[in-house]
Amino acid sequence: MADLSTTYMGLNLKNPVIVSSCGLTGKMATLKSCADAGAGAVVLKSIFEEQIQAEVDGLMKESEPTLGHPEAADYISRYGRQDAVNGYLKLIREAKQDLGIPVIASVHCVTAGTWIEFASKVEEAGADALELNVFVLPSDPRHDGSANEQIYFDIAKAVKKQVKIPVALKIGSYFSGLSKTVLNLSRSGIDALVLFNRFFNIDFDIEKMELVPAPYISTPEEIVLPLRWISILSGEAGCDLAATTGVHSGADVVKQLLAGATAVQVCSALYKNGVDHLAKLLGETTEWMDRHRYESIDQFRGKMSQEESKNPAAYLRVQFMKASVGLE
Repeated sequence: MADLSTTYMGLNLKNPVIVSSCGLTGKMATLKSCADAGAGAVVLKSIFEEQIQAEVDGLMKESEPTLGHPEAADYISRYGRQDAVNGYLKLIREAKQDLGIPVIASVHCVTAGTWIEFASKVEEAGADALELNVFVLPSDPRHDGSANEQIYFDIAKAVKKQVKIPVALKIGSYFSGLSKTVLNLSRSGIDALVLFNRFFNIDFDIEKMELVPAPYISTPEEIVLPLRWISILSGEAGCDLAATTGVHSGADVVKQLLAGATAVQVCSALYKNGVDHLAKLLGETTEWMDRHRYESIDQFRGKMSQEESKNPAAYLRVQFMKASVGLE
């Protein structure tokens, strides 16, 4: 029987399949279901920088008549931030007590601001690691690429100063120099990069003339973006790489491991097929390993990365496959 155990950010996982931050990881009932179905680890549903600030702003507005004294304003602001995270810290404690697998906390952030003080509280609550879900949409033409990219480094540096537990950055692909930025981040002292964040897109309702969300469930076809970049970057990265987006089958798990990923995060496939789909992913991965006579993941991880390829240029020539299969 194939051994699926692996190490991610120094954490021992019984298998490389991690349930990513989502609604399924925001409550103990569904967290327990994920663990029972075989998840190697879970990333708790993110607490948002904006969520914390919104609660602070709401309390400040309600208390305006009493804020004649600076100490009152300071107290209300601190109380608001504390109340916003209490439930999250409780979830960490309960998950650590009941699940029996690594529990990774998650913060959705866009600045290296005051929220960073909560990172140490996450550590104190017992989280095994912290994943920072960082995405800065490069929409302002007044900011060049380096200014946007610096935010990621600032956040990583500030958080690493606060905690001793492993820290991962979950990032998107919107960089002026994706390869250089990913490799520089991988050598910045963080423990893992998660490629790539699947952020929410917009759509238009042309009858109601309203802005609406685009479909949020990924499709299997979306695996190609992280697959390409992990296969290119895994040989040079200075930290672990986790793959996410488009992982719907055991074959998808195998592909990302072959590309060089250390772990694979899943979400949409569980919404589509139910949490028990985890068992199917793991079964299909095991069956493939047995069929190809691999006893451990280390025996084939990165085997199809650019670094191991006899034709590394094929990973870079964007029209290569088109010409090869006659799609002119």
